[in-house]
Amino acid sequence: MNIQANLLSGASSFAAGETCSQAYCAPTVGQMPPVISSSASRANASDSLLLLDMDNTLVDTRAWFADFILSATNGIAEALKEDHRIINQLFAEVAGATTLHEYGYIIEAIASRLKKHRSVTHRKIERASERFWHEFSQEHKKIRTYDHVHSTLKEIRMQFPGLKIVVLTDSPEWVTLERLHLTGLLPLVDGIVAIRTEVPKLRNRGYQRGLRLRQEEMRRLQEKIDRRHLQLHMAIPASYAKPSSAGIELAAKRLAVGNQIIIVGDKDHKEGLAARSWHLSQNAQERPSASIRINYVRAHYGNYDLDHPRYLDLASHIPSLKAGIAEPVTGIEPVKSLDSFAHMTQTLEEIFSEQSEQQAA
Repeated sequence: MNIQANLLSGASSFAAGETCSQAYCAPTVGQMPPVISSSASRANASDSLLLLDMDNTLVDTRAWFADFILSATNGIAEALKEDHRIINQLFAEVAGATTLHEYGYIIEAIASRLKKHRSVTHRKIERASERFWHEFSQEHKKIRTYDHVHSTLKEIRMQFPGLKIVVLTDSPEWVTLERLHLTGLLPLVDGIVAIRTEVPKLRNRGYQRGLRLRQEEMRRLQEKIDRRHLQLHMAIPASYAKPSSAGIELAAKRLAVGNQIIIVGDKDHKEGLAARSWHLSQNAQERPSASIRINYVRAHYGNYDLDHPRYLDLASHIPSLKAGIAEPVTGIEPVKSLDSFAHMTQTLEEIFSEQSEQQAA
């Protein structure tokens, strides 16, 4: 089957009234009318924290990732003289051992597992890595936000000026900064909590030069991005990734949150579980932060392509994509399931207003 041809031929099969981002389409949802927050809501927001997942919540990563990796893995297979199915499997294993979207040392890690230095010189592997990085940097510029993300974040900042907005993501720190910079979202958030990229420990010394080159490129990328406005910038271990509640706790402590936390994401088994874990751990340990309310809001619009036949077909060829297919988690109920990020301001108003009513009661 020619998957690329399938992707192209299916583009015209979507119903009218939909907007397309690369190979996938999402329903167009009208912008919500402006929300006028009450003084009580603004007061409750002033000591609160809004934690936003990045991928498939703010930016349409799944569609971009599918398009990019389809091309990239074929290129890696050709460069390393290996079957593309093996490369797909190894990409999934390497990515799964760190985070789903870790690209930093992918060529070196795959070549090491294949012991390609026995048949392909280290210099050729370095060149393959350089080509991959060039392709990644070019393709990464094509990533897009969902509809109304920019306007709604600006609206939230205006309506709830004391609310801290932090991106809590399982993507690597350098990818997170680059992604938020490319999409123009970085100035709209107060902080970032992302995964720290670790240099892989490859036994063969011939890989060390290539690893240093990649490390230097990551450093240069970050230096170009102005992040001086951030009140919080943390790179945490991969073991702290969601559904661990460690990222929530660290962000809340660093920003001295004392009122409410709202966590927004597309997956019950990640953001939903993290919220429940945080709540249970705070109460079990009788911490002062146990009085802080936490609400999980599902970014349901981020799952629009999970059940699409073309995506499922693609996932059957590329195992690393299967990690994106979320199953509902029993016992995890969001306070709201959003069909568009445009509804986020209204949702916050409802959450803070409900808190005001409970305080008054």
